[in-house]
Amino acid sequence: MAKTILKLGNLTKTYIMGENKSAKKALKAIHKLHRLYEELILVDPKKAAQIEKRLNKSQAYFCKEKYELSYKAATGRALKKTKPAKGVVVHALNGIDLEIKEGELVAIMGPSGSGKSTLLNMLGLLDEPSSGKIFIRDEDVTAIKGHRLPEVRSKELGFVFQSFNLIPTLTALENVMLPLKYSKNKIVSKRKLAEDALKKVGLGDRLHHNPNELSGGQRQRVAIARSLVNEPAIIFGDELTGELDTKATQDIMKLIIDLNKKGQTFIIVTHNPEVAALCKRTIHMRDGKIVK
Repeated sequence: MAKTILKLGNLTKTYIMGENKSAKKALKAIHKLHRLYEELILVDPKKAAQIEKRLNKSQAYFCKEKYELSYKAATGRALKKTKPAKGVVVHALNGIDLEIKEGELVAIMGPSGSGKSTLLNMLGLLDEPSSGKIFIRDEDVTAIKGHRLPEVRSKELGFVFQSFNLIPTLTALENVMLPLKYSKNKIVSKRKLAEDALKKVGLGDRLHHNPNELSGGQRQRVAIARSLVNEPAIIFGDELTGELDTKATQDIMKLIIDLNKKGQTFIIVTHNPEVAALCKRTIHMRDGKIVK
C-alpha cells in the first residue's frame, strides 16, 4: 500500500482586506496559540491537547466571522469594542483536509476564486496558512522555522509554471542546473544530474540551446527537467499546459504520465478538463473548500 506523502489537516487561509481590527486581533491570537501548541506537543502532550481544543474552537468561530468569540476562545479575555469594520475578510481556504499518496497524479480544478492557487501556494510552502497543518513525508512543515523552508522546498518540492520561468540568457543545461546551486555536489556531478534530467524528458540533444531556440513544448520539457533534478517528493504544476497548443499539451501530458508511472508524484492545477481526465484523481474546489 502506498505511503501518504502529503497530508493537510483543517487548513485555512484568511486575508483581511482593509481595516478590521477585531478580525486582525483574533487572527493574531490564533497564530500565537498555534505556536504555543507546537512548542508543547512534544514536551507536554496533555497540555497541548487542551490548547488544541481552544485552538479548534477559536478557528471555528473565526471561520463563521464571529471574531469576538474567536478572540475570547483563544485568549480567555473579552475583545474590547472597536469601530465598525471597514473592508472585507476573505476566507481563501476554509478547512481543507486532504491526503496524497506516493505515486499519485492529481488534478485540482475549480472556477476562478475557488482557492486553487492559494492551495498551491500553501502546498509549495510559498505562503503560510492561517491555521491547520501540512505534513510532507510525516514531517509537520508548518512547524518548521522560516530559515529552513528554502532547504525543504529545494529538496522535497519541484515546480513547473505556465510561463516556463526559464532564464533566456542561459542554456537548457544551465537552467536545469539552477536548483543545484546550493547542493554540496561537485560541479561535474551537478552537470551530470542536469544532463540526466534533460535526457529523461527527451532533450538530450538540446543541452546547449537557449530557450529562444526551443519550441513552447520543448521549453516546458526543460522546466520539467529542472523540477526533476533534485528528485523531489512532489512536483507541482500550475497550469503547465496553459500556453501550449493541443499537440504540445498531449506530448507534455504523455511525458508526465510516463514519469508518474516510474513513481514521481504530481499535483497539477488546471482549467483544462482534458488534462484533468488524464490524471488518476481530480479534486474539485469551490469557495475555498473541496466539494468533490
